[in-house]
Amino acid sequence: MFVVLSLLGFGGGSAIIPQMHADVVDRYHWISSATFTQFFALGKLAPGPTTSMAALVGYAVAGALGAVVATAAIFLPAAVVVYAVGHGWDRLRGNPWRDRFARAMAPVVLGLMWAGVVTLARGAVDAPVTAAVAVVAAIVLLRTDWNQAVLVLAAGIVGAFALR
Repeated sequence: MFVVLSLLGFGGGSAIIPQMHADVVDRYHWISSATFTQFFALGKLAPGPTTSMAALVGYAVAGALGAVVATAAIFLPAAVVVYAVGHGWDRLRGNPWRDRFARAMAPVVLGLMWAGVVTLARGAVDAPVTAAVAVVAAIVLLRTDWNQAVLVLAAGIVGAFALR
């Protein structure tokens, strides 16, 4: 499943979050939606791509070996494809089709990212306090240049005290 997601991650790891949720929560029932959201938050806090949360899912399902397999499955296929396509992409520099393709993909990537936001909100906003934290975090994110990891950490601290 992570190999397929790796190859579908067009536009970045955030683009596959909704499908990852659908697979690991709804289809296979490996983890709950709340746990998925927590893993996503940890993936945002950790250095590197958010899709490193696949290691957490793998660990939850099959321990340390599951974490290793999930990590390899989410990163290696895309890395191989990007490496191979990158060489051809450079050779098309100046080609009008390359520029058109790149411009056409922008709305697709934005749509996939928005789908990820909606999916995560379903698992995270489950009480008035979490709704308020989400609204405040969105406002801060849109109006300041705060680092996303700092915002996630601050929201986690507020939630820890407000929801005890």
